[in-house]
Amino acid sequence: MLLSDVKLGLPAMELAADRQRSVQTIAVAGGKGGTGKTSIAVNLAMALTGYGANTMLLDAALGMANVDVMLGLQPAASLLDVMEGTCTLEDIVIDGPAGIRILPGASGCKYLSGLDAVGCGRLVHAFSNLKSRIDTLVIDTAAGISESAASFCRASNHVLVVTCNEPAAIRDTIAQIRYLHNTNAIAHFHVLANMVTDAREGDELFRKMLGMIGDDLEISLTYAGQIPRDDCLVKSVANHQAVVNMHPGSSSAVAINNLARRTIGWPRPTVPSGQLEFFVERTLQQNSVEMEVLS
Repeated sequence: MLLSDVKLGLPAMELAADRQRSVQTIAVAGGKGGTGKTSIAVNLAMALTGYGANTMLLDAALGMANVDVMLGLQPAASLLDVMEGTCTLEDIVIDGPAGIRILPGASGCKYLSGLDAVGCGRLVHAFSNLKSRIDTLVIDTAAGISESAASFCRASNHVLVVTCNEPAAIRDTIAQIRYLHNTNAIAHFHVLANMVTDAREGDELFRKMLGMIGDDLEISLTYAGQIPRDDCLVKSVANHQAVVNMHPGSSSAVAINNLARRTIGWPRPTVPSGQLEFFVERTLQQNSVEMEVLS
């Protein structure tokens, strides 16, 4: 039996009950650029709204943000303006297609791309004033190894690592996983095989990664499934649209919707809050520990 044949997730109708608990946060990570990480983050957020989730998409690829470009949006302000104190997070929220709300990042900004733990803490602290009520936050993090990506992964409930079947991509994904574990004590990662020919290739890619992790019992990998290589996805990107909206019957859209259903079934935080307080507090606590160590 293929790993992709394992049935996961909850029926969409059960999502309503989950809303009464707390905000689910999913950090979408990637060991290197070119694995389709941002496309997955955008389409996952869109698919979740289709299952009734009140979803927000945070473009946290600080300094190299491109969620707005992928969707053909032109935000008037970004996270840089929040960091500079000229506006709040609430001010920069924009309405995207299919009902998602987006917190746009800034592209080409050296200051944001080099944000340290203290700077990330300031940014995450801004969430305490966010009035938008959501039940799912999807975070598109920066590719590779960086403090900003680590901060957002650390503060999230789940880390979804996007990779593809290329030696460099697999190597860099393993390096990122080890970095996040060694420096931030993140132990569990969901692995998504993107742009594969078929389900078997995705299964083999995941088994290859398990072999590279070896007998490191402190790191746990679970298979989130695969997204097939699909011309419809390429066309949707060229048209600044999500494939789940532009070509809902395509193989990639079907696979992304299946991924969304799986994420609905992932354990949610136990904090009984409908807002993002837990996300703020978790990151600030980690930053405080780091600052004490440095002092």
